[in-house]
Amino acid sequence: MSVLLFTLFGCTNDTSDKDTDQFANDSSIRITEPSNGDVLDAEFVLKYEAGADIETLELELDDEAYSNLDITEDSTTLTLDAGSHKISIIGFDEDSTWLSETSITITVDGGDPWVTITSPSDGSIVSNPVRFSVTASDNIDVIEFFADDWSLGTTTPEEILSYTFTGTDFAREIKAVGYDSGSVVAEHNISIVVNEATAPLLSDFNQHVLDIIPTYPTDGSYGYYWPDASESGWLGTTEDIYYQGELIAAGDPNLQSYCVGLTFEVFMKAWVEVDEAYNSDGTINGMSIADLDVFRIDWYVRDLYGAGPADAAENYGIGEVVTNWDNVASGDFLQWWRHSGSGHNAIFIDWELDSNGNRIGFQYWSTQGSTDGISYREEYFGTSGSSVNPQYFFPARIYTPENWYPW
Repeated sequence: MSVLLFTLFGCTNDTSDKDTDQFANDSSIRITEPSNGDVLDAEFVLKYEAGADIETLELELDDEAYSNLDITEDSTTLTLDAGSHKISIIGFDEDSTWLSETSITITVDGGDPWVTITSPSDGSIVSNPVRFSVTASDNIDVIEFFADDWSLGTTTPEEILSYTFTGTDFAREIKAVGYDSGSVVAEHNISIVVNEATAPLLSDFNQHVLDIIPTYPTDGSYGYYWPDASESGWLGTTEDIYYQGELIAAGDPNLQSYCVGLTFEVFMKAWVEVDEAYNSDGTINGMSIADLDVFRIDWYVRDLYGAGPADAAENYGIGEVVTNWDNVASGDFLQWWRHSGSGHNAIFIDWELDSNGNRIGFQYWSTQGSTDGISYREEYFGTSGSSVNPQYFFPARIYTPENWYPW
């Protein structure tokens, strides 16, 4: 497989002007339509893609085996009853060994009131505090969440409820109840496991990142370029990147980049400064050039809904994912995914708040087609479509050498 295929997941194109290969590796599966949280008619088309190592595809509906999908096709027509449904596709290799799985939750609107939990997904493992998002029919005005019949609080359709669990590491039965003028008219149930949140350290690495960002102009001269699947070798950086005297990523002569390439470039430039400031040994926690290449592949995101920089940092002992949004800081690296399945990679700048001080989105710095290259932008959390899925928002904190740990 070419190097390029490992770069395509973390930075899926946020504009519709280019059709791109979405696979990070040959074992990936992707549901391209509908999106998580969509409201559909009873009959609809399910579209999907499968990597080269996938030999058979199994379709599950509401966690029950439904049928096999034709691997030579990219769509099938489904007819479902009214209500909320979990759609899963599981991929197997030629020996019938499980390779990967992807799931979405949709609602078939049959005219009766309904409510659907769109995040977290059924059967998922999530960290405190848990953020619940829902969609609901127009007549529902209030939604109450319960965990094992204990009320977690109320919210309104299209808003996100945050809750911190005191008991963790065991299955929780979650129920969303929809009310119309005080009367229960609909409900939806899922099961999740909640892990305790971690407490990341403050890090001087963030300030080095924030000092580097302003050195890039935001006037369009540093453009955005998303390579075709047939192109290989370029790792999305604007400049030549060296490690231990060896060129590890060649810069684009036209100063173009794509998102994971740009954030990796900033990370490497910040590390050079930190290495000098700490009089370190010239390595990133002892990584060889081969190790750094694997680290970079982790950073560029190996699979759909992967954490990218957070995975890379934890795998090589130089940082961790920030699970509690109260601890997210300017200069943290980000990977996130939208309900549509598209993703992006950036550097966190600040939160977007509503009039009550609730976090409804975030400001970031990256490169993207919508800003014609490097610039600042905002995105918003939501319950479906192109909004950001709060379950798949992954900030990464990079530490300075005194806080690195063995890998």
